[in-house]
Amino acid sequence: MTILDPEQTFASLSDAVGLDVRLKKAVARLGHSRPTLVQSKCLPLAISSGRDLLIRAKTGSGKTLGYLLPTLHKILSKNSSSGGIEAVIMVPTRELCHQVQKTIENLSYYCDDAITVAVLSIGKVRGSKSRQDLERQEASLRDQPNIVVATPNGLLTHIRSGALDIKTTVHTVVVDEADLVLSFGYSNDVAEIMKALPRIYQGFLMSATLSPDVESLKKVVLHSPVVLKLEQDDSRDAKSGSLKQFYVSLPKEDKKLVIYVFLKLGLLKGKGIFFVNSTDGGYRLKLFLEQFHIRSSVLNAELPYRSRMNIIEQFNVGNFDYLIATDESADVRSEQRKSGNSDDESDSDEEQNTKKGKKKDSEYGVARGLDFRNVSFVVNVDFPPSAKSYAHRVGRTARGGAKGVALSLVDNKSAEEFQTLLAVQDDQPALPAGELPTLSGSNVDDAEASSSAAKDIPQPSPLDFDLAEIEGFRYRVEDVGRAVTKNTVREARANELKMELLNSERLESHFDENPADLQLLRHDRLATNVSKVLDHLKHVPKYLLPKGMQVANLNKKRKKKKVKHGTGGERRKDNDPLQSFGGDKSLNDVDGDMEHDPLVAEFMDDGTDDEEGPTKKQKTQEVFANTRDGTGQSTAGRNAWKQKHRKGQFSGKKRKSERKKKDPLGI
Repeated sequence: MTILDPEQTFASLSDAVGLDVRLKKAVARLGHSRPTLVQSKCLPLAISSGRDLLIRAKTGSGKTLGYLLPTLHKILSKNSSSGGIEAVIMVPTRELCHQVQKTIENLSYYCDDAITVAVLSIGKVRGSKSRQDLERQEASLRDQPNIVVATPNGLLTHIRSGALDIKTTVHTVVVDEADLVLSFGYSNDVAEIMKALPRIYQGFLMSATLSPDVESLKKVVLHSPVVLKLEQDDSRDAKSGSLKQFYVSLPKEDKKLVIYVFLKLGLLKGKGIFFVNSTDGGYRLKLFLEQFHIRSSVLNAELPYRSRMNIIEQFNVGNFDYLIATDESADVRSEQRKSGNSDDESDSDEEQNTKKGKKKDSEYGVARGLDFRNVSFVVNVDFPPSAKSYAHRVGRTARGGAKGVALSLVDNKSAEEFQTLLAVQDDQPALPAGELPTLSGSNVDDAEASSSAAKDIPQPSPLDFDLAEIEGFRYRVEDVGRAVTKNTVREARANELKMELLNSERLESHFDENPADLQLLRHDRLATNVSKVLDHLKHVPKYLLPKGMQVANLNKKRKKKKVKHGTGGERRKDNDPLQSFGGDKSLNDVDGDMEHDPLVAEFMDDGTDDEEGPTKKQKTQEVFANTRDGTGQSTAGRNAWKQKHRKGQFSGKKRKSERKKKDPLGI
């Protein structure tokens, strides 16, 4: 793949820089055979030279291992038994704190007794729950961990309280996703944290972009750094086509129609993330997909931290394939302020949200840093407000050299979205001339490619798609869309809150003491009817499929041919009256036989009576004389069985009615 270094392996790189054997074994255990370009350039400079590094590389390029391996190697090489915090890692979001902690635990698999980690991600103390989390973090700091992973706000809270002293023992400082740290408004916090650090340390500054704010932060955090700008991978990725980017210009009300058709007809395959700009929009999309039996989950800032991490883990494991994420990062908020919202208005909105009880986590972020596994596509249901936010969103797919698709739905009536689209096309690498990709991953034919061979193709490129081809699905989508109202969205959010209360570990003791509250909460949750899901909407009827969009019916089962055992597969002829005649007669003998057959003779009588022959009554009596009731010999299988076993009328016993006729006394 393009982001991997084809000239080196992790084993050769580890031997060249003298990486600790325990870390080398842990990397091999994680399945990394070749380093990325970021890692192959970063490890020699960080371990051998000990230089400060400013690394600019796109998301998914392996920056986390690029700074964790040198940090852990330095801790293991010093092997100081005096204790104290030796490394501080600052990340912008709580979710990224958890991810970095998990990566450290995996890398220290063979040296877990020598490396300990503490996570500090609580900023403002709100309520008893936050206070308990804060006390738990202070207890972990008293154990003197080697590494502290924290958000700038959480780290500064403990520094101000006096529970954390990083003035003497720290030798490594890392600021991961530096551009996002600044966009969250942590620049003043980082500057204050720098004053609490020692004057000499090794610094790492990781960023996907190099903005003027990042350049100013570099002067505060780093000392004579080496700047690595690994931008040549973008052109290689554009040529290899690992990330395909498209956009569809359509009316706003037709976005759900396109999403439904692309999912049901298999145009978007695998696991995917849908980005929306509001929490209500996320729940509306979730309820819409549920009507068609498409399982998904919503990830937003209103959910508790543990619930968000649980949703991410379930998505990575594969319990559901579609994740609806609200992008409420600082990029979106800053663009809203630029569009005309003043600080007073934003403050009043926050006050209204707190009055309504909708508290959002200020350290929530899903569009950056988090490692979502095996994401095949990303759909921007709501177009991002900036080119920077777009780059962060599409970076969730095509990670580690894998292939991915980014599809953006652009409102054709919004001039602002088209201006942002032009800015995105200027920021993203263009495709080489003559290569027009399709959603399935293949390129178009030479005739179409020759028309655009004169210049490079900007990304995202317009998708060759006509809404008229899926017009037959409109009535179904619009009918289902009417069921998703404000009330159903409100009930869905309330139902999710009740689920959080039922699964809360902190409320177990309360529910044990008050079982009536638990019973009432369960009854209220079950009584809430969010939306009625119909079974017939699970499948797409064949008559709705447009031309060229045929899909195979994988649910159809082939009927097995039933073969009767014991007959060799042939039809029995012994119990069929039409097949019971012997094979020694031909059609020429039929007339002769018919003359001697009394039944045939009776029906073929021409009205002339032979004087010597018997009468019709006598002929009929002769025919039926062989049975008791005068009806002739039956061909039914049951009567044949009775006759063979002498049962019923063939038993030979006189009936009671016949005996009474002969003897009134029945003797």
